[in-house]
Amino acid sequence: MPPTSHRHQRGNWTRELVELAALFLAAGAVNLAITHTPTISSTALVVIGALLLAAAAFRRSAKRPARPEAPAAEPTPEAAEVRQTLWRLRASVTDTPGRLARLAGGLAALGADIRTMQVHPVEDGAVDEVLLHAPDRITRWDLIKAVEAAGGRDVVVARADVRELEDVPTRTANLAADLVGGCTDLVQALRALLGRVDVRWQEESPEVGSFTGQEMHLTAPGGGVLVLTRPGGSFTPAEFARASAMVDLAATCRARLRPMSESVRTSSGVDLTIRQADRSDVDLVAEFHERCSSAARYRRYFGPGPASGERGLQRLLTPALGRSLLVLSPDGDVVGMGNLMYDGDGGEIALLVRDDWQRRGIGTVLAEELVDHAQRLGLRTLTAHTHLDNTAIARTLRGAGLKLVGAPEPGEWSWSRDLQPS
Repeated sequence: MPPTSHRHQRGNWTRELVELAALFLAAGAVNLAITHTPTISSTALVVIGALLLAAAAFRRSAKRPARPEAPAAEPTPEAAEVRQTLWRLRASVTDTPGRLARLAGGLAALGADIRTMQVHPVEDGAVDEVLLHAPDRITRWDLIKAVEAAGGRDVVVARADVRELEDVPTRTANLAADLVGGCTDLVQALRALLGRVDVRWQEESPEVGSFTGQEMHLTAPGGGVLVLTRPGGSFTPAEFARASAMVDLAATCRARLRPMSESVRTSSGVDLTIRQADRSDVDLVAEFHERCSSAARYRRYFGPGPASGERGLQRLLTPALGRSLLVLSPDGDVVGMGNLMYDGDGGEIALLVRDDWQRRGIGTVLAEELVDHAQRLGLRTLTAHTHLDNTAIARTLRGAGLKLVGAPEPGEWSWSRDLQPS
């Protein structure tokens, strides 16, 4: 028998049981009608028929398909389209049992989802640093109120970057690799490590190598002191240790690694080498300034030149907050120098090209490199100051996107460019 016929026959068993049960019942009824009295045979036939009928009924109920369950409710369009914002939250809390549960419960009530958390032990408790996703409708003030209601104080909330979701050891290792490879500088690394902190440089500080409240004082690799401040939040011992280690690594890189260089071709078709300056370049840069005319130096420095002595040149070559670039000719002489100095979110650039190499596109190459570096640093504005009669540098600055914005002093022009327009 073919399989399909076999399956078809098995599927009709219920009908056959009903027909067989009817046959037994009919036979029992006929026997009872003939004898007019119940006998063993008629009773047996009726019982067998009833059993077969019950079996058919049971089989039919077992084969009846179950009622399908109602499909799960799909999320409403409003729930599916809720946009999330990543926040960095920092708060001081007392070191008591249940504090984390209260903090997490207050944030969960707003629909916030904690992604990472760091706990920094301090003398009078702990500082909790949290990265969390919250619906766009939740504001910074909503988060602050929720944390304060849970017992937090000194609450600081700011937008975070998705790259901050890396765990601290991984992020620190990546920053160290970028610092060694020249893909970042010390200030960028410190901000990525500690969050949004302000960094400024000063000549000296009696508190160097320590931190007090909202300020941290570290020895700058190029001399002087780096002062780190965090408005609205105090530094912790763990953060001071991390920042100190990053500064030590930057100092080691500066002492042992030669800056990377790249070949560039100017608009006039000259192949040159451009690289970041190093303190070992003092003699080269001193000779470069001697071969620049007094007029060229005056237009660059608004005076005779950089501070006298080797110390003045070293600060020019390796500023704590900035970068100096050198352009070298095929014979290894410095023929151009560009400087970027910054403080906070504003920077200033200045250029100097040797007289016999001017009007060959060197200034344009330097300006483009400095603007690109300022953008990577996250600076918001870039400025420059020139003399009225310095038309060559005016063309170079316009080509780099800077616009004339005024004349702060007689005989001077001021230039500016917004690097991150709102």
